[in-house]
Amino acid sequence: MMELLTMDGHGIYVWSAYILTTCVLLGLGIYPFIRLSRLKQRYQEDNELK
Repeated sequence: MMELLTMDGHGIYVWSAYILTTCVLLGLGIYPFIRLSRLKQRYQEDNELK
């Protein structure tokens, strides 16, 4: 198991690349939902002012 984590001394680079890639992909997946929520909120606020 430890051999899998260390990957002959390259583990820190491999695992950090996996973590960074996962974070970026999660961010790209979550951001549109956050943006949509903000746009809906702004739209509702604009309609209340009229």
